[in-house]
Amino acid sequence: MIGIALLTVALLGVALIGYRLLRRALGRVHVLAEEVALALAWTFVGGGLIWLGAYLRGEKLLGFAAPWTWLAAAHFGAAGFGALTITALTCRAVSNARALSMLRALLVVHPVAYLVTAAGISGVPRCNEVGATAYELIFVTQLGAFVLGRPDRIARGPRLVVALSLLVPVVTLVPSLAWAWGAPLFDLSEMIRYHGLVNAVGHLGLGLIAFGWGSPEAHSSPRPSARRLIEP
Repeated sequence: MIGIALLTVALLGVALIGYRLLRRALGRVHVLAEEVALALAWTFVGGGLIWLGAYLRGEKLLGFAAPWTWLAAAHFGAAGFGALTITALTCRAVSNARALSMLRALLVVHPVAYLVTAAGISGVPRCNEVGATAYELIFVTQLGAFVLGRPDRIARGPRLVVALSLLVPVVTLVPSLAWAWGAPLFDLSEMIRYHGLVNAVGHLGLGLIAFGWGSPEAHSSPRPSARRLIEP
């Protein structure tokens, strides 16, 4: 009962954060895809909490039991919320128009790749291969757009850390590709360690630290009437 209450409070908190970020995004002079994505990314956190709740209660969800319920929760957090948030923040760091357009296109590709991957886990043929390949292309494109896209809207120190964090999933997706294409390099426990954990720490964790350190500004300022929603 206490666990359900805590999860309910957490879900309400996630909804509040997403709502506030969306109001900020819509309160800017120009509504930008990356600012909207920062708000919508929190829906993945909500989904992850639902899967986590199923795991903590020892229940099945959509036919999946432990350990897949907690793995799904982790996937919602890292591959859903984390990857989309890092791409959205990467948009803030670049000043080259073409690179920015490419990164904004990835904001749409991210959830599609996520859904395809989820379908593959559910047993839909060929979706594992397509999803893993799509993610690798996303991360390679993202890294190239950042490095070549004049990332001068963030200071040199955090810029280097961001580049490292964007390189991590390019490397850690290799065992995921091998797994999806039927030639696994690791077993499930090793995949959690070398793919999941390294991505969570090296891509999401390091990326959020770098963007928090560098604090690149959005490409559009808040409207005067909405400025009070942006300022602390």
